[in-house]
Amino acid sequence: MAQDTTGTGTMIPPTEAALFTSGNMTELELVLPDMGDSDLPEIAIFLVACAMRFHSDPDFVQEQLEWLVRAHDEEVDEGLRPDQLNSANDD
Repeated sequence: MAQDTTGTGTMIPPTEAALFTSGNMTELELVLPDMGDSDLPEIAIFLVACAMRFHSDPDFVQEQLEWLVRAHDEEVDEGLRPDQLNSANDD
């Protein structure tokens, strides 16, 4: 993303998607590119699913945030860190 030097925000290139907060981080907004007749890439579809779940089921989102805090507090072993991954770990 290109930084906006005027201090009013970040510009999103026309071929990119973004999920971001607004309204002093009280609102969630989704920006999708105009794909014409093409399908959205899988990662953009994931962003749409996240935004839809946020708007349709805020309790689920709150439960997930609470789970994340508990997992952090309990230092749950989440497997390998990204720097530990290599092709030798592939199944």
